[in-house]
Amino acid sequence: MDWLDNYRTERLWWTTVAVLVLLLAATAVVSLADRRVLDGDGVWAKPLKFELALALHFATLALIMGSLGEAWRQSTGLWWVAIASAACTSFEMAYILVQAGRQQASHFNLATPFLAAMYGLMAAGAVVITVAAAVVGAVALIDGDARLGPATRLGIGLGLIGGTILTLVIAFRMGGALDHHVGREPAGAPRLPLTGWSLAVGDRRVPHFFATHMMQALPLAGLGFDWLLPRLTATIAMLTLAAGWTAITLFFFHQANSGTPFHRWPN
Repeated sequence: MDWLDNYRTERLWWTTVAVLVLLLAATAVVSLADRRVLDGDGVWAKPLKFELALALHFATLALIMGSLGEAWRQSTGLWWVAIASAACTSFEMAYILVQAGRQQASHFNLATPFLAAMYGLMAAGAVVITVAAAVVGAVALIDGDARLGPATRLGIGLGLIGGTILTLVIAFRMGGALDHHVGREPAGAPRLPLTGWSLAVGDRRVPHFFATHMMQALPLAGLGFDWLLPRLTATIAMLTLAAGWTAITLFFFHQANSGTPFHRWPN
């Protein structure tokens, strides 16, 4: 068997990354010509954010897969995890792009039974995509053959598993409320550039961002700790960072739920 057969899980995730990057480039070009607006943002802003975030997500999983032992890199179980996550990503991006083209919301849109059903399918797909990271994180923790330093291994495990749990908790709260804002945002209210986070009311996208990108931040920090610090010190540093990142995420979650903009101290 050649490399493509042995490491098909990595290949599928890297292929997913490549497709998302191509979509990102194409969507960026379309957005320059199409200036229509939806809920205060350009209609193509949401597809762009999802394409970028998902490309980063799958690149993280593919890179970690490349550091695992041979048995896990060729695992049938992880192959099916990859298939499920890639399929759900295809569905999610197709629907988000179609809705953007129609100048209609893809999220929190229950206007018709069909749209409500699609929103439910998107929620299920998001769970599959997110849980794929927790599976890879758990494998990295238990794989004795993985080519990982102690802090890197711990950062992958805590980052991917912890990030998955926090992301799902925040996302389900946001989805159940059918709004990422807590409080009524006045027309023309200021927002943070690039992210679009509200500067007027609570915004659950802030803790969601920290929860999701815990999956990249902790593994990267682990690499740095293993390179710069003695083994025990690196491990302690990683545990401290993981606890601090979790605390910050939960703080922003509490702040958003209280209706307080993220740049202000909650009452």
